[in-house]
Amino acid sequence: MLQNLTKLVYVVADARYFCTHRLPLAIEAKNHGFDVHVMCPSKHHSECRLSSSNDQHNESINAILKAGITLHHAPFNRRSLNPFNALYTIYRITCLYSHIKPDIVHHVAIKPVLFGTIAAYFSGVSHVINAVAGLGHVFASQSWLVRPLRLMMRFLLRSRRVTIIVQNPEDQTELETLTGKPVHLILGAGVDTALFTPTTQKASSETKEIIITHASRLLWSKGVGELVKATQILRDQRYAIKTQIVGMPDDQNPNTIPASALQAWHNDGTIVWLGYQRDMVPIYQHTDIAVLASYYREGIPKTLIEAASVGLPIVTTDMPGCRIIVNHQENGILIPPRDADALADALRQLITDNDLRDRYGQKGRDRVMAEFSSAIIYKKTIAVYKGILKKNA
Repeated sequence: MLQNLTKLVYVVADARYFCTHRLPLAIEAKNHGFDVHVMCPSKHHSECRLSSSNDQHNESINAILKAGITLHHAPFNRRSLNPFNALYTIYRITCLYSHIKPDIVHHVAIKPVLFGTIAAYFSGVSHVINAVAGLGHVFASQSWLVRPLRLMMRFLLRSRRVTIIVQNPEDQTELETLTGKPVHLILGAGVDTALFTPTTQKASSETKEIIITHASRLLWSKGVGELVKATQILRDQRYAIKTQIVGMPDDQNPNTIPASALQAWHNDGTIVWLGYQRDMVPIYQHTDIAVLASYYREGIPKTLIEAASVGLPIVTTDMPGCRIIVNHQENGILIPPRDADALADALRQLITDNDLRDRYGQKGRDRVMAEFSSAIIYKKTIAVYKGILKKNA
């Protein structure tokens, strides 16, 4: 335990993301004696007819408060590129930092890293952790519009007060080259291996169909379109499959898939759209193959770690972040991005070979236990916090 209560502030752009990826870590930090705060869009939506997205937001806010964590509203708008909105958000975060006086701030994802680090300079925060969970659009895009953001990122990340955490070796190498300083590698957000456990009852034995599950934010860049095409290819070849898609459109992302498209695929029987699911354990325990055909610059997809923990074989793309959880032809199959035919071929291999699915699933479970469990991830992250405090004591 820490001798003095140390204020630790997490800054994220979405309360739902915080709950799925960081809330257990925040609770662990609280158990280690930190005074934990969360800064995110945190106003309750109170319209008479709430959307599913608003319901999830409100549930997330309640979960944070129930955990005994202090919550602060930061007006992030993940879709907006309006510079006045950005300046207002930076101003609000600066005011909050000046009021809270945190010992450590932990920014997660690109906008919190950009806005939060600028606010930390203005408010005099000494210790800044920038967790870059995948380099995403800012680093992948060749558009001239994002070049100033890359230059700003480079300037902000090179500061001595900034500690960087990434989730995969490719991002580590790229950011070490960009900043000229060491970067911490922590493999993802972790998974509770006691909760996400394999089951002896195979999904296909109950349904006579091979059940394929994709779970993510529903963006085109997550490979949903390619999965739909691959499903159509396999159906035309008379394979008995059921493709499930879990998740909701992200209305604040311009790359989102319209709900109308998802509903149309669901209505014509191409896929089963399950929408948002609070509990993925029973979903994965009644799945035969997990898929994420993403060509987005991922950190490490938490859904793939959860699927591997349940003992599922995985088909994913040979992309940074995705390939860190899957060793090709050991616990899954890696395919080229944006290739529906290759996706159909990989799925066909697993659909037609029960023993291969079992072998890949066991190897995946073993990898998660050795490298990706929440206990391992939390221990490494708390060690980063304490190392910063010790170095500057």
